[in-house]
Amino acid sequence: MSREPGGAPVPTLSVPDIRDYDRINAELVQHLDQGHAHVRIQGAEGQRLLVAGLAGAWNAVVEVEGRAGPELAAGLNAPNLKVVCQGAAADGAGRSLRAGRLLILGDAGPALGYAMEGGAILAAGSAGPRAGLNQRGGVIAILGNVGPLAAERQTGGQFFVYADRVGPHWGRGTRGGRLIQLTPGADELASADAEVFQTLRRDFERWLPNAKGTGSQ
Repeated sequence: MSREPGGAPVPTLSVPDIRDYDRINAELVQHLDQGHAHVRIQGAEGQRLLVAGLAGAWNAVVEVEGRAGPELAAGLNAPNLKVVCQGAAADGAGRSLRAGRLLILGDAGPALGYAMEGGAILAAGSAGPRAGLNQRGGVIAILGNVGPLAAERQTGGQFFVYADRVGPHWGRGTRGGRLIQLTPGADELASADAEVFQTLRRDFERWLPNAKGTGSQ
C-alpha cells in the first residue's frame, strides 16, 4: 500500500465508483483540506474535468491513474499543487491554468495548455496539434513530438520544444512570449530560459522515466 511521507495511507478516489466529476473534485478538495500531501485518483478512463477549477494553498501531489479525459486540471489555481497524470490526457489539458504544475507522462491531446495564464505544464510524451494555443503566461515544455500549429497566437509565457520534434507552422500569429527550441543532449545550458526548463524537469524528476536525459521521441 502506498503511503504519504508521514506514513499514513494515500487516500484514493475511484472514478468508476463516483463517476461525477463534481463529486470527485469535491471529495478531492476535502482530502486536501484535511492536510493530505498525496491523493490518488484511480480509473480516470476518459473522465473529463478532473482536478479542474480547484483553488487553494495546498502543498500536495494529486496522482491521476489511467487515461484522463478532456480538460484535466483546467482553470487550476493552486500554486503548490502538483498534478501527475500517469497515462495519456485528452484535449485541453491545462486549459486556462493559472497556478500549479501539471505533468503528463503519456501523450497529450490537442490544445494542451490552451489560454493558460500561469503555472507550468510538462508533457513527457507527444502532444497533439495547437499545443499552447493562445498561451498568455506560464511555462509549457514538451519532451516528445509536437503536432502542427504549436504556440499559435501566443502572447506571453515560455514554450519549450525540441527543434527536431516540432510540427509545421509553429508560432503562427505569435505576438509575445518566448518560443524556445531545445537541442537534444544539450543539458548544460546557461541561459535564463534553460534554467526555467531544467528547474521544471527537476521538479518532476522522481516521476520521469528518463530523468537524466532530455526526453524520448
